[in-house]
Amino acid sequence: MKALLKIQDYLFSPQDVGDWDGEEELVADQMNAIYHAIWPQFPEETPTGQVETLLSQLWQQLSADTLLLEASEDELIDWAQTYIENQLSAEPEPLDDDEEEEY
Repeated sequence: MKALLKIQDYLFSPQDVGDWDGEEELVADQMNAIYHAIWPQFPEETPTGQVETLLSQLWQQLSADTLLLEASEDELIDWAQTYIENQLSAEPEPLDDDEEEEY
């Protein structure tokens, strides 16, 4: 459950973001602002694994190109909030026959 997590455990330092041609501090600040903005969107009963997965997916989406350097913080936050909202409201994907849970 999200209640067991602390946002501070997921925030970035400039050393965490990799090489951004001297813009590592800006990238870390942008991501931290985004994480702070979306954190309240996770209901308290959200499983910890889902929170961690969505945060990781968000980082993967945003770090794939120079969007973090080009877009405004407000634009990034709006996009991230929409992304998280869509992910949380999506129906869980059914398991394949090979992945069915055993009881």
